[in-house]
Amino acid sequence: MNATSEPLNAFTVDVEDWVQSVLDAESPLTENFVANTHRILDLLDKHSTKATFFVLGLAAEKAPELVREIHGRGHEVQSHGFAHRHVHAQTPREFRDDVVKSKKLLEDLIGSPVCGYRAPAFSITERNLWALDVLVDAGFTFDSSINPAKTSRYGIAGAPRFPHRLRTQSGGELIEIPVASYRALGKTIPLGGGGYFRLFPIKMIDKTIKQLHAQGHPATIYTHPYEFNPNEIASLDRNVPLRLRLHQGLGRGRFADKIERLLANWRFGPLCDVIQALGDLPVHEHNRTPENLSRNQNYAIPT
Repeated sequence: MNATSEPLNAFTVDVEDWVQSVLDAESPLTENFVANTHRILDLLDKHSTKATFFVLGLAAEKAPELVREIHGRGHEVQSHGFAHRHVHAQTPREFRDDVVKSKKLLEDLIGSPVCGYRAPAFSITERNLWALDVLVDAGFTFDSSINPAKTSRYGIAGAPRFPHRLRTQSGGELIEIPVASYRALGKTIPLGGGGYFRLFPIKMIDKTIKQLHAQGHPATIYTHPYEFNPNEIASLDRNVPLRLRLHQGLGRGRFADKIERLLANWRFGPLCDVIQALGDLPVHEHNRTPENLSRNQNYAIPT
């Protein structure tokens, strides 16, 4: 265990079902995510660690008792949206309806406010910064959707790698908590979780946390329930393309062991505790160039 003077890191879980979120968005959720989430809960209990669970609305609707159990075990429940639709595939009104529906459902289940959000697949990017104003308007106070590493699927090049107060295009504010990334040779590598955790060695993940700590910042990592089940894809009675099977399956057999090592070697907690420990944060405004503003100007916040 590292010295308690080091920053408290955030352990986060995106609660969703692999079939519905990755393979077929129109498919009903399977029961797999429930058993897989229990594996995470038991592992966290083993290491006396609390976490933030960004719960998909569809998952909460299918397994409300699971959401109550997450909350009852002392973990933080926040929103992952309702239907796992990428934000850039929605209009502002559709997005608002999605996040408000999820927020209300979760709050009704746990009897506590839900004030944090993470977009499916980190899908808030330069082309839909209007989504941040929708979140503020819907009552969210923090977000963990903007990945500071630009990839073909997500991310904003040049976005801060560290927690900050984000000023939206309409002048609102959110606390933004980026997932962990590693900086090397002038490039930002997205090493916060998911497939990167499956494929990179544990030493590289430790190195990422150490680099962030050396700069005085916590590391926020993320996982999905299905990553804790190496046999899920093979057990499905579905046609899973070979490329997707390989892309999504490689490294799952070692995933739980890597997470257990991280829990044993570093201090983790829920995002609410991490934010409280941070104190005052710098303010950042995403690029408000004429190009970006014109790209977003047709998207008024729905009322």
